[in-house]
Amino acid sequence: MGMKDEKVEAVLRLVKKQSPLTFKQEKFCNRECVERFLKVKGDNVKKSAKQLISCLSWRQNFDIERLGAEEFSTELSDGVAYISGHDRESRPVIIFRFKHDYQKLHTQKQ
Repeated sequence: MGMKDEKVEAVLRLVKKQSPLTFKQEKFCNRECVERFLKVKGDNVKKSAKQLISCLSWRQNFDIERLGAEEFSTELSDGVAYISGHDRESRPVIIFRFKHDYQKLHTQKQ
């Protein structure tokens, strides 16, 4: 097992120590996902785990599994977001522009 694999496993151990993962969370927390968190956090295992836990909480609170493109019709028509293809399960991938751009566009409309 390489150093990267060990760090991925360490992040997952810390996340699972916080609370057991649901099936959907397990599926989300694949190797590639955890590697992205490690990359963003400079390979820091604790910071990566903390950010991943926060992400999982956000995903649960917003119930993103049920969201579809139709939920974002205003953002899509305003140009704040756009559809960038589909994922492996044929769901639309929606990309939102930077936060400050959204606030600027939203303020101009009012």
